Amino acid sequence: MSYSEKRGSADILVVGAGILGVATSYWLSCLYDCRILLVDGERTVAAHASSRNTGVLHRPFYLNPKTKKVFARSSELSYAIWKDLSQRMSLPWKPVGTLNAATTQADMDTLERYRAWGEENGVPLGDMEVLDGRQAKELEPEVRCVGALLSRADVSVDFGAFTAALRSLAAGNGVSFVGGSEVTSVEDVDGKVEVSFKDGAPFRSVQCRLMINAAGGGALPIAHSRGLATDCSVLNFRGDYWVVKEPFASRVGRNIYTPPRYPQFPFLDPHLVVRADGSRQIGPNAALVAGPYAYTGVGLSSVGRLLSRPLGPKLRLLTNPTFMSMAAKEWYSSMSKGGMCSRVEQFLPGLRAGMLGGHGISGVRSSAVDKDGFVPEAKILTDDRSVHVINYNSPGATGAPSFSAMLVSRLRSEGMLDAFRRKQGLHAMWDFETAADER
Repeated sequence: MSYSEKRGSADILVVGAGILGVATSYWLSCLYDCRILLVDGERTVAAHASSRNTGVLHRPFYLNPKTKKVFARSSELSYAIWKDLSQRMSLPWKPVGTLNAATTQADMDTLERYRAWGEENGVPLGDMEVLDGRQAKELEPEVRCVGALLSRADVSVDFGAFTAALRSLAAGNGVSFVGGSEVTSVEDVDGKVEVSFKDGAPFRSVQCRLMINAAGGGALPIAHSRGLATDCSVLNFRGDYWVVKEPFASRVGRNIYTPPRYPQFPFLDPHLVVRADGSRQIGPNAALVAGPYAYTGVGLSSVGRLLSRPLGPKLRLLTNPTFMSMAAKEWYSSMSKGGMCSRVEQFLPGLRAGMLGGHGISGVRSSAVDKDGFVPEAKILTDDRSVHVINYNSPGATGAPSFSAMLVSRLRSEGMLDAFRRKQGLHAMWDFETAADER
């Protein structure tokens, strides 16, 4: 029998080696003495959204504490964990700060609301300050605005490196990683879950007592195969950035954002970010593409995915004139430097197309939609033998250490981990109960 025909086994199988799956496997390995296997369709961890992002670690001043409660809480709790990890393992940690610039008086009302949200979400008041236009100009001479919210503690990091570091800690606790394992089916067999993989994977299938689906852009089809989240569909949006060339790049010292024009949709307007390596990039757009890994090209070659069922939630958005008008404009700024500059001239009037180089980072956001439109937060769904996290999007990387601890805590309280032997003491670098505190 060839290696690819072998069947593997595990107590807990975590599908998806992005930042959420790796962090979840880490906490499980700290708490339980059992065989934990982490699998992914790619050969390495953090191959997709966990590396293809701005690398900005935001304090949660912009997250509504009612509609984004879990994301806000996990983001605030994770800040100290990421900072400690960066110090322990010499990972990039570049204090930059963020200036959220208001171009209208109505935007100033939004920024005042952000400040209140930040306070409610636990951000120290000294880390936030509402500025008038003159004060903002003194901080960032290239920025034109009527006022701004300064978030002093925002940091530029490398979330891919953070994921790899967590992976090494999990490996030290006995977690095994098997890449090149794309899931094709999930079935119940003899009281266990059998997860099968695409041809060429190291194992034909793996049997486990519990499967945790943290597959990011690929999570919803797996949940559908278990009869879960059948009212949800997914739309994929690619965000492209342009590299800002010198000398203009160095004239801006902080991340520059503006309040979103379409707050009913889960997208940010174009912004300038300072990367952990010191480079500046500006973007993104939110171009509709057919799949979660369409990083280049038009992205609609697999149009069948775009029309996959359930169609109802998608059609409600795809026939919304405001949404479709926005989508058309987003494509233009992906292909045209001038198009991107025209979108940011209201707050960066000195930026010209000739000051932009080639494309920078490119990532895809997989947004769940249901009958009410875009799903606002991540959903955790379970059946007897499996757990599924769908719609885990921005600021997912920022909040991953705490969100994953909350997930494990919830599974523990629901009895889904009772079959596994608890370790004596905590084999973790951080306090689990603090990280998992949802309040």
